[in-house]
Amino acid sequence: MTPLWLADPGVRHLLTYVVDRLDRAEVAERDVRAIKLDARSFPALFNADYEAVKERYWGWLAEMAAWGWFQLKLARHAPGLADYELSPRLVVEDESRIRQALGRPHRIRSTSEVWRDAVFAKLLAAEDVKEQVARSRMDIPGRGAAEIVSQLNLLPTLRDEPLLLREVSARLFWGLSKVLDGRRWLVSIILGVDECPFPQMPVQLQVYLPKSGFDAVLFIENQVTFESAVMDETKRFAGLALVFSSGFKGSARRLRTPSGASVYFAAAGSLEVAAIDKFQSWRRAVLDLPCWFWGDLDYSGMGILASLRNSFRGIGAWEPGYQPMWHALRRGEGHEPKSAKKENQIVLTATGCSYADRVLLPALADAGLFVDQEGVDPSWDGLDFQPTAHQPRAPC
Repeated sequence: MTPLWLADPGVRHLLTYVVDRLDRAEVAERDVRAIKLDARSFPALFNADYEAVKERYWGWLAEMAAWGWFQLKLARHAPGLADYELSPRLVVEDESRIRQALGRPHRIRSTSEVWRDAVFAKLLAAEDVKEQVARSRMDIPGRGAAEIVSQLNLLPTLRDEPLLLREVSARLFWGLSKVLDGRRWLVSIILGVDECPFPQMPVQLQVYLPKSGFDAVLFIENQVTFESAVMDETKRFAGLALVFSSGFKGSARRLRTPSGASVYFAAAGSLEVAAIDKFQSWRRAVLDLPCWFWGDLDYSGMGILASLRNSFRGIGAWEPGYQPMWHALRRGEGHEPKSAKKENQIVLTATGCSYADRVLLPALADAGLFVDQEGVDPSWDGLDFQPTAHQPRAPC
């Protein structure tokens, strides 16, 4: 039989307060040891104007304690004080019956909690990866968290395909192309790479074609160095088509597809149709030409080289540019990774380029320093380099 006092608004306020505290404690993963009874938790008792009303509410509390819902804890008895004046506290004994009496048998879990549970239960990844993914809830109307996480597990199967980010999203998430917008970082975390391999749009290439012609191609990582090379008058870049693309590390697979790159030719170089057609034929893998990469002497730069080799099999590190940087590194002239906010770069042990793997990567590991290409003058530093003599073993 339901007691009449259970319908009293003051009692229901107290029980609601108790259940709310239990819910918050569950979310915070801690225990509720005791709940203080005061004007906040039980205003009907402590704000009552008449002693008779206070005694009535206290009697109802005593009934709840007798039924095993709570224990009532009091401070040491003092003459002349009522029990409810002795700093009373409630210790919850039977949470299920309290919830049942209030009509709240279970806590309603938040969408963030449901997402977190699904990630830790379903995502095929290391615990630290799950922790990061769990912090970024994904909501798709009509789809449960477990369904969404199951689709994220399919990301590795698309890693080697030359897709745009929205194409990946549409394939994974039931034709919805915008689910991964703003979540490239999440894709990179799940795939275990430091840059999302799926660009948001075609890769933009800036290309300088020397007017004297070219028989090889050099990718340059940084724009300042690219512009310097375009204006260079020492002929150290003679015979080289120069290519700059910001942040193409993860997008290299698209560079050779017809729609995977937007190419812009520098006005300072050759704009002849024959020269442009020659470059485009090479980019689309119709024509074979030797090619190299030159960037920062750090793990990110080596990662770009490794990524480029997925599409340009014969590409290698450009020795005329890297050798002076290697000498600077050996002299201790590099910078510590943390000084340039590079401490989170993924350490590589191999790129597939013999020169990088035998010379550059061991030097990085030994020195624990990095060298930016803008800070090094590639004037051969007294070394007799001939650019055309340092071709990769296979054309690109």
